[in-house]
Amino acid sequence: MTESAESSRYNYTVLVVCWLGWIAIYLGRSILAPILPLLSSELGLSYAQVGLIESAYLVGYIVVKIPAGLVARRIGIKRTLVLSMVGYGASTALNFRATGFAHLLIFRFLLGLFQGVHLPIANTLLSERFGVRQGRAIGFHESGPNVGNTLAFPLAVTITSALGWRWAFLILSLPAFLLAGAATLILRDEKVEVETRDSPREGVSLRGFSRVLVPLALAHATYNLCLRTLLIFIPSYLVDFRGISFSAAGFVASVMPAAGIVAKVSSGFIAERVGGRASIVGAISLSGAFILSLVWLPSGAYTVVNLVALGLVLYAYSPVIYASVTSSLPQELKSMGLGAVTMVGNIVGALSTFIIGALIDVYGYRMALSTIGVTSILAIFLILSLIHKSEPTRPTATSRMP
Repeated sequence: MTESAESSRYNYTVLVVCWLGWIAIYLGRSILAPILPLLSSELGLSYAQVGLIESAYLVGYIVVKIPAGLVARRIGIKRTLVLSMVGYGASTALNFRATGFAHLLIFRFLLGLFQGVHLPIANTLLSERFGVRQGRAIGFHESGPNVGNTLAFPLAVTITSALGWRWAFLILSLPAFLLAGAATLILRDEKVEVETRDSPREGVSLRGFSRVLVPLALAHATYNLCLRTLLIFIPSYLVDFRGISFSAAGFVASVMPAAGIVAKVSSGFIAERVGGRASIVGAISLSGAFILSLVWLPSGAYTVVNLVALGLVLYAYSPVIYASVTSSLPQELKSMGLGAVTMVGNIVGALSTFIIGALIDVYGYRMALSTIGVTSILAIFLILSLIHKSEPTRPTATSRMP
């Protein structure tokens, strides 16, 4: 059925609000990484403790996935998103008063708890509003984290250099509050309708789609292994391993998420041409290779080029994963399926930040980053094996990856 002009305009309004939500989320989330060299020195933090702080964030991010869907069903999409914006704005601002490891651990957990609401709720809403065009809409939506990262790294360094790291948290929490006010005025108070209102159709469950979801969950786990550890440790890697100054490292580290903006916006178009499977496997392979080159090639201008290339491939396959999930499931299972796939990925992310931090403490960056690269490449063979096993004798639209 053809959408009215008004409905179409509102769909894109929703897309922009959700996109700005990602930017606000990553402005708050990404402050920690670029200021780590100074914050760790002042508070006496080890890399393992830094990894635990990021693990606490991801634990909060994980445990809220299913409750987020239940809350949205009860009070509506708009109220759920607005409450999460206020929550993660406040959780970011609280770091202004942090005096040690315990404070950072608690505040980071709260930040993850409120920010974890966004992905399953917003992507489900966009999937329903854009239908067959959801791949491109979600691809654009998923560029928001990269915009937020790209802005947060140099902003956090600039504010920290001028006023101190505490002010970076306070100032960069403000966009979340502003967006909460704007969303209150702009968004409609609506709920996503499902065919059966309160439950999936009889006989329809995620278990019936496990052959599709398991390889996608493993791909998302590999993505989180790479992304979560690199985002938190790359600025420190540039300072400690490559000898770059603190102020320069924040700007250099931002080129990876900046390149990811292009990758995410174009991911839907690429997947349409080469297929979701090839997009995902190819991106994982190249990501592993570029991560290995970070520590095995000599330093110099190539480091910046390497980070750009890494951003182009690493960020290219998460939108394809999300679109593959939503396009493979019936409407009433989309939010639950997204929550399950992202939960698996974030569990791996939560574990890997601590493990990689501990490896850096004991063995240094070369061993730690090599572990990430090699693990990513090995994961490809398992993903391909699972995809092969999921091929049905008589293919159906909902039983295989796009």
